[in-house]
Amino acid sequence: MSALKKLLIIVLVLAAILAAIPLLIPYDNYKSDLEQNLSTRLGTPVKIDSIQFSYAPKPQLQLQDIQLGDAAENTVGKIVVPVTLRNLFKFRESLADVSLEAATLKQDFALSLPDRLKTKPAGSNIHVASLKLQGLTIQLEKQQVGPFNGALRFNADSSLKNITLSSEDERAKLHIKPEGEQYELDFEAKNWVLPGKYEVRFDQLILRGQADKNGLLIDDINGLQFGAVAVGTAQLDWVDGWKLRGSLQTRGMQVEELISLASPITRATGRMTGTANFEFSGSGYDTLFDAPMIELKFSVTDGNLHNLDLITPLKSSSPSVLQRGGQTRFDTLTGTYLLNKDSVALRGLALNSGKFTASGNLSIDAKQNISGSIATRLASGVIVVSAPLRVDGTLDAPELRSSGAYKPGAADATTRIF
Repeated sequence: MSALKKLLIIVLVLAAILAAIPLLIPYDNYKSDLEQNLSTRLGTPVKIDSIQFSYAPKPQLQLQDIQLGDAAENTVGKIVVPVTLRNLFKFRESLADVSLEAATLKQDFALSLPDRLKTKPAGSNIHVASLKLQGLTIQLEKQQVGPFNGALRFNADSSLKNITLSSEDERAKLHIKPEGEQYELDFEAKNWVLPGKYEVRFDQLILRGQADKNGLLIDDINGLQFGAVAVGTAQLDWVDGWKLRGSLQTRGMQVEELISLASPITRATGRMTGTANFEFSGSGYDTLFDAPMIELKFSVTDGNLHNLDLITPLKSSSPSVLQRGGQTRFDTLTGTYLLNKDSVALRGLALNSGKFTASGNLSIDAKQNISGSIATRLASGVIVVSAPLRVDGTLDAPELRSSGAYKPGAADATTRIF
C-alpha cells in the first residue's frame, strides 16, 4: 500500500472519529446547569426533557420538550442552536439563528420575550443576535392565535431591532420596528379573512400604524374587497378591555358578495359607494369581534333587488300577499345600514327607477325575522298609482303584504298604467 493511500485512510479515520465525538458527548449531564442559566436569563423556571446533537439537516444542538414557568404554562417543542462557523468563533459571546419550534406561549410571556432575552448589565450572558420562530402559537384567555413563523432580531446592545411574523400559509405578514417608546407596524395580507362572525374576506389588505403599551393607532387602511378599494383609519385600545373603532370608505363595491355574508340567498346586485363607521368591544382579543356595531351610509347604482317584487302589488286594488320571487330593478338605492350585535336596521331607504320609486324602513332581528314598511309609487304622466306595503317573514323568505293599490280619481283599473 502506498504512503498516499495510508495517509488518506488515516485522515478518513480521524475525520470519522471527530464527527462521532459530538454524538458521544453525554449532553444530559449538563442539563441542570443549562436549566439554571436559562431560568436566570428568562426570569422563570425552565425544565428541559433532553439535549441532543444532530447532523441532519445541518449540524445543530437541540434542546427538546422545554417547559417554562412554575406550572409549565409555556412550552417549546424544540430549541435549535445551529453549529456554524459564526457561532463557533463567537462561542460564549453571541449566537445567531437560534430557533424556537412548535412553541405555545401565553400572551403576557410572548410580549415580554424580547426583554427577557436581553443580556444583564454585567454582560455575562450570551448575546442572542437573532431568534427564529417556527410554529409559534399565542395562548389568549379563551383561545389560541397562530401558528406563526417569523424572527426576532436584536442590536449589538441587545435592544430589539425588529420583529417579523407571518402565517404558516404566508398570506399574512407583520413587521414590527421599535421607534422610541412606540412600535411602527406594517401588516400585509392576501386572501385574508377578518376574524369574527361574518367572514369578511380581503383580496388584499395593508395596514400601517403605531402601537404602544396602551393600544394601536392604524392611520392607513388600504384594502381590496369585493372588486373595490376600501380605505380608512382605526384605533384599538386594550387598557380597560379591548375596543376597536374606526371608519372605512369605498366606491364601486359589488354588493352581491357583501350581502351574501348575512344571507345565503342574495338580495341585491349593483355597485355601492359608502362610508362605514364601526366599533367592536370585548374583554379580550378572543371576544373583540363578538358584538359588532356598524353604521353604513350607502348608495347603490344600477342594480336589482332579488326575491322582492315591489311593482306587482301596484297592479291591483285588492289586498294581496306576495311571497319571495321576482325582482325590482333600480337606478339608485340609498339608505343607512345599522348593525347592533345580531340585529340589523335599514333606515331611510329610497329607491329610484325612473317612473317607479319606493321608500321605507326595515328591521331584521337575531333570528332573521324581517319587519317593516315600504311606500311604493308609480307615475306615468298624470297617472299616479301608490301602495303601502308591509314586509314580514324571514330574510330568506320575505312576504309583501299590500292593502291594495290606490289611484287618485279612480275606483279601480289600476292596471292601465302598466
